[in-house]
Amino acid sequence: MPRTSPLAGLACGIASLLLAGAPVNAAAAPWVETTFTTSAAELANPERGMYVWAADDLLQWTQAAADAQFQAGYRIVYAPVRLDAHANAALPADLLARLSEAFATARSAGLKLIPRFLYNYPRGETEYRDAKDAPLARVLGHIDQLKPVLAANADVIAYLQAGFIGAWGEWHTSSNDLTAAGPRTRIRDALLQALPPDRFLQLRYPPYLMQWAPHVPGWRDGSAASRIGTHNDCFLASATDVGTYSDNATTRQTERNYVAALSRVTPFGAETCNPADEQNPMPRTSCADILAEGRQFGLTYLNNSYYRKIFHTKWEQQGCMAEVRRSLGYRFELATLRHTAAVTAGQSGELLLTVKNSGWARAFNPRAVQLLLKHKTSGAVVRIALPAVDPRAWLPHGSSTVSAGFTVPVGTPAGAYDVLLALPDGAASLAGDVRYSVRPANADDTAKAQAWDAALGAFRAGTALTVR
Repeated sequence: MPRTSPLAGLACGIASLLLAGAPVNAAAAPWVETTFTTSAAELANPERGMYVWAADDLLQWTQAAADAQFQAGYRIVYAPVRLDAHANAALPADLLARLSEAFATARSAGLKLIPRFLYNYPRGETEYRDAKDAPLARVLGHIDQLKPVLAANADVIAYLQAGFIGAWGEWHTSSNDLTAAGPRTRIRDALLQALPPDRFLQLRYPPYLMQWAPHVPGWRDGSAASRIGTHNDCFLASATDVGTYSDNATTRQTERNYVAALSRVTPFGAETCNPADEQNPMPRTSCADILAEGRQFGLTYLNNSYYRKIFHTKWEQQGCMAEVRRSLGYRFELATLRHTAAVTAGQSGELLLTVKNSGWARAFNPRAVQLLLKHKTSGAVVRIALPAVDPRAWLPHGSSTVSAGFTVPVGTPAGAYDVLLALPDGAASLAGDVRYSVRPANADDTAKAQAWDAALGAFRAGTALTVR
């Protein structure tokens, strides 16, 4: 019969006491650990979820409207920017200034944007066929003018839709032949150069992506393809999603497989549309459809306003809308935490964290992870960065376990500290704004002293660390 060492038995006993909530002398135990309870609540978290429009033109958006959208639970807003009046001229300085003000409006409201620059917005079939965009040289000039504005406001850009070309900026029906291979590649390259390297571009049509990169790229592998995702503006609407995919069934399946695989490394966003635009469309409107394809394509965001009549309303009637809202994008659930029980100021400890991502997608933009120590008596907070931990690696439909060392800063007052975990925005400009922190999908548990701390934008683990 195998024998258990006295030390192993002692460790198991300590762990049992900790998990039961019993106090343990830090001097007697080198580490503490706990488990967490998941929550089924709908959580408003950055860069994911249902979205609404800023306005018909981002330059018409008001602070009052932005604040109301945040209060309604939205965290991303689609932002069309109309350039119709400047298709044959350089962008005026006042337009660039107003665009910067619109990004500031988003920042003030706690929102992030999905911008798309476009030269037209046709309202019917005749207008759609006659929609005008700009000559290639003008488009490239506009992108060059926009580059400093995009760079300065990348913190509140969730994803950039390619725009510029054709009707609605959807990269079809160009009046200037911009969908030809040469022009569209030059516009792609200009957009990638204008967009900071840690932000993703999104394109409307899979065939273009497949022509540029026949094989799905790896996660941030340095290629242009690894920075371009898709936005499907007729998601679920017909067999071809109203022209998104090929009429040929075999080709269409290849395209769909490509987009599904691509969504594991680049963001996929969508809106549904009116299937009447295609003959015999047979839209996929049931809960079974959205739940299966939302997962298959790693759906990160979805228009909450269109086309509700046969999609959103049906999901509400069939009872899956809450699950859809919960599943969009990432959804991080803390599972277990283990950390050093006592650390001398200026020295290091260890932390082991297990997280489940129950959402349909990974997080795509940089995000920090911090260990917070809150003094039990004074309430003073010490934030300790964990740079080795990257939430973008927490893949959907699975669990991730990360191990990280941490150093308690020199000069930290001695005493007992509550332990909290925070996931602030990766941009320095937003790191201190708790509205941009991710709230994990965990329930408050009074018995374990676990709870979301809205003031700190962090989740209290219910464990303690002694600083000596």
